[in-house]
Amino acid sequence: MKKSFIPITLFILIFHLLVHGHTLLAMAQKDEQKAYLWANDLSRKPEDPAYLSLYYRFRKTYFSIEPHAVQPIVFLGDSITDDGDWSKLFPGEPVENRGIGGDTTTGVLNRLDQVIELKPSRIFLMIGTNDLCFNRSVADTVTNYRYILTRLHSELPDTPIYIQSVLPFNDEIFPSRNLRTNDNIRQLNIEIQKLAKQYHYLYINLTAAVTDSNGRLFSQYTSDGLHLNEEAYLIWRDQIKQWVKPLP
Repeated sequence: MKKSFIPITLFILIFHLLVHGHTLLAMAQKDEQKAYLWANDLSRKPEDPAYLSLYYRFRKTYFSIEPHAVQPIVFLGDSITDDGDWSKLFPGEPVENRGIGGDTTTGVLNRLDQVIELKPSRIFLMIGTNDLCFNRSVADTVTNYRYILTRLHSELPDTPIYIQSVLPFNDEIFPSRNLRTNDNIRQLNIEIQKLAKQYHYLYINLTAAVTDSNGRLFSQYTSDGLHLNEEAYLIWRDQIKQWVKPLP
């Protein structure tokens, strides 16, 4: 009796999932953000900075044990970088994704040793949007950015660093939060460009290719108003491919 009960139960469960699968999926998607926030709060201490999520800890640990190419091309940043499939975008190139969703300039500083140890041939850096989201001022974000460039310039003097503009978002789809507004992102980019010039690094303005006349991220290039879709990554690739190809 017990043996026959098990397959009947499984059949009922499978039937229920098939019939109500779309509803369950919708519920899961609706609660996805809540679940994500809950998971990221695991093991967080009250004094921990906002960027220091469970995901950050996991990714940083993974980076410390992951096999990597010799003198790789490093993409360094937050979720905008993290979500990019750089190996697919640049097949055959020794690219390493060092993006972490939710990261900030402080988080990058906290793991910069890992990047320096790779002895990268090139670094493509984009960071800062989450600083504003976590209420760090433009001035304080720029100060941290300067610390990042100072270390890279000192410890990787022969490595080209490509400073990529922080991308604006579509505030008609994704709401502004704290100091993360497109006006502040524009100001941050002005200051980042000044830093690039000071350190003799190339500043790459990615913004113009993906924004409308109001400075918003085009809706067709984003999945949620903030993060990029596959089409946007193809545009990003085309904007930087001349510097990713092997150096002479």
